[in-house]
Amino acid sequence: MNDRQPTLNLSLRVATDSDFDFCESLSRLNMSAYREARGITWDRQRFRASWREFENLMLLADGEAVGVLRLLPEGQALAIRDLQLLPGVRGRGIGAWALEQAKTMARGRGFGRLVLRVYADNRARQLYLRHGFSVVEMVDATLHMACLLPPVEEDCPGAG
Repeated sequence: MNDRQPTLNLSLRVATDSDFDFCESLSRLNMSAYREARGITWDRQRFRASWREFENLMLLADGEAVGVLRLLPEGQALAIRDLQLLPGVRGRGIGAWALEQAKTMARGRGFGRLVLRVYADNRARQLYLRHGFSVVEMVDATLHMACLLPPVEEDCPGAG
């Protein structure tokens, strides 16, 4: 943490059905400009279906919900399917902390890679690059990124 930000007590908890509206609203808000630029309309039913399929985790700062981390096994990798933060808490290390938690969970479950997809024009791609993710391919202006997960506590050396 840098000296400008107070230290936050960060934690994860499993999301419950009562968290659905917060998570859906946050994802809809944060992704609205990207969807609009691509002519994609929000589909609440699709989000609800993914809610049942994904592992949904609430990101908490000092006990308050500030975001959501959504995971899904994809073959030999654990995928981050969604990482959303409230706009007011960005830049405080919460996203970086969430990525490290996802890496630890993936390693603990025996996965050798953590993967994700992000729009090429999304600023979050810089966070992913700083935390060891590499671009594997680009499909329709969406970056497919991966981070190799060494079995020991190290930074990700790259993707394969």
